[in-house]
Amino acid sequence: YLAFDVCPANRVLNMLAKETGKEFDEDGEMARRGNIIPSLLEDLNALDYYSRPFPKSLANEFGTDVVYHMIRNTGCEIKDSLRTYVEHIVIQIKRSINNSQVSNPKSQIQNPDLSKDFLQSRLLVTGGGAFNKFLVERLSEELSAMKIEVVVPEEKLVKFKEALVMAFIGVLRWRQEDNILASVTGAEKNSIGGALWIGQDA
Repeated sequence: YLAFDVCPANRVLNMLAKETGKEFDEDGEMARRGNIIPSLLEDLNALDYYSRPFPKSLANEFGTDVVYHMIRNTGCEIKDSLRTYVEHIVIQIKRSINNSQVSNPKSQIQNPDLSKDFLQSRLLVTGGGAFNKFLVERLSEELSAMKIEVVVPEEKLVKFKEALVMAFIGVLRWRQEDNILASVTGAEKNSIGGALWIGQDA
């Protein structure tokens, strides 16, 4: 299994949908009815973050403060903005899969004899974006050529996965163990993140 969390990207989709008075774009139907804006798609794909080497990570502010405002500054219709951003998400996931395999010296893709086995993989999609049927459809279409099956797990896992992860991070913080790994974030070293507040009765 490969794994991808579309929760961060979904925040931008929700922010756009809220401008129409809806909490979110249910099943991605507004995006489905929209048209791709080529110039905006090109600008989104040219953002510096995507060209940086792995490992790397980004804060939620990248979506809310950078991507969202870039999209809204175009003045385009919401449905077209949603459609363009969905396409951007799909393109970047596909690129990330390709780049992570090429940059990983242990990757099967480096060995022509094993690359076929790698390409017969599954992508586990979690986060709020997993409920966006149009996004999942587009992702499935693009990755099918690489023989990668897109899998959306049961609803309970999608909804509670992040809560479980945050609880585990909290336990590590309580035990004063590393909960931020350099191998994942690209930082110089592992670290312990998060504030610990202990009440008088604890």
